[in-house]
Amino acid sequence: MSATDVGAVGAPARARPAPPRRRRKRLPATPMERALHWALVGVVTLVFAFLVIPILIVILESFNSADYLSFPPEGWSLTHYRRFFADSAWVDATLLSARIALLAAAIATVVGTVAAWGLARSTSRGKGLVFALLYSPLVIPIIVLAMSYYFTFADYRLIGQWQMVAIAYSVMGIPYVLVSVSSALQQFDPELENAARTLGAGLPRTLLQITLPSLTSAISAGALFAFVIAFDEAVIILFVAGNDSVTLARKLWDSVRYDLTPTLAVAGTILIAVCVGLFVLSELIKILRERRERR
Repeated sequence: MSATDVGAVGAPARARPAPPRRRRKRLPATPMERALHWALVGVVTLVFAFLVIPILIVILESFNSADYLSFPPEGWSLTHYRRFFADSAWVDATLLSARIALLAAAIATVVGTVAAWGLARSTSRGKGLVFALLYSPLVIPIIVLAMSYYFTFADYRLIGQWQMVAIAYSVMGIPYVLVSVSSALQQFDPELENAARTLGAGLPRTLLQITLPSLTSAISAGALFAFVIAFDEAVIILFVAGNDSVTLARKLWDSVRYDLTPTLAVAGTILIAVCVGLFVLSELIKILRERRERR
């Protein structure tokens, strides 16, 4: 036997890596499991259809060429969109809703973020009670909140002030910011803050350069929810708006009672577009940020 043969025999053969196995979708093994699987699919489909079909009907109705609400539409036209944007009452109501929602989202974002950070860093026994109080607007019925706002604003003659309406809406948005930021703080390492403080950074600089950049996604998500709630909420505005602060939701309510035209569907479509557009924008920002962090 030659040295070459000995070397060939003595050298261990390199094992080729096994090809990755493709995960096959597991089908239900028994007829009962298969029946439950398709029953679940059917229920989810029905729920999805129940939620989406009314939205599609409103969108299709906004392009109706008739001068009254009718479905299916008699024809297709942009007439009611032109009427909507030519009517100063609708445009002013939309702009007022946006202004109120922006102020409410700003207040809710600041208060909710500060509260979440303070509760996360607090060791007090009463922080659970504080969290419950800040979270309570999601639990209290909206009609109870509306009545409490009405009596409070009426006593101080603040009915109709759009700034006070924004403050009322911000109370409803605080819980969303609080929950979103609190969840992000649970995954945030507090030792990063301690390291920054050890290296000489003060508390404001630590918050601005270390903590807040790590919570940007959570803060923006909470602010988005606060904006959407304030933009399309219709119960509180009926109590505290008076005759001066007519938002888009209030204008919709009045038009349902007195003027049933496809312009209502146009306003509803705008509400839907704003809400869906904001959520899509939020997801795009989140995806872009994740890609940037991977690089």
